[in-house]
Amino acid sequence: MIKTTLAATAALLFAANAHAAEDDLGPRLFFNHCAACHGPQGEGDGPVAATMRVAVPNLRTLAMRNGGVFPADAVIAYIDGRKTPAAHGDRQMPIWGDIFQGTEQRTAELTARRRIDALVEVIVSIQYR
Repeated sequence: MIKTTLAATAALLFAANAHAAEDDLGPRLFFNHCAACHGPQGEGDGPVAATMRVAVPNLRTLAMRNGGVFPADAVIAYIDGRKTPAAHGDRQMPIWGDIFQGTEQRTAELTARRRIDALVEVIVSIQYR
């Protein structure tokens, strides 16, 4: 009886922690992978921005610069980066699609997509209104 109760409690705690980890996935990814260049608020003023050859874009104005519509497909493609033709020239920004895949090859694409989608949700949430 006690073992069953302990196992059930452990399972609930694990599920709660897993859910909490998923809830803050996007903010954690943004902090760890984007804020150094784009800044903590996405305004292009991160500590690395001054060392870049080109101006780091303000992510908060993406919708405004696109006629009030957030360009989700373009943002997803740019973050992913794996389908960018070489003819489009040099990228300052890393190709996160490869990095976000993780090590589990069986679920690599799903993992990358989940992480990119979580990051896009953060960028949508910081758009100027």
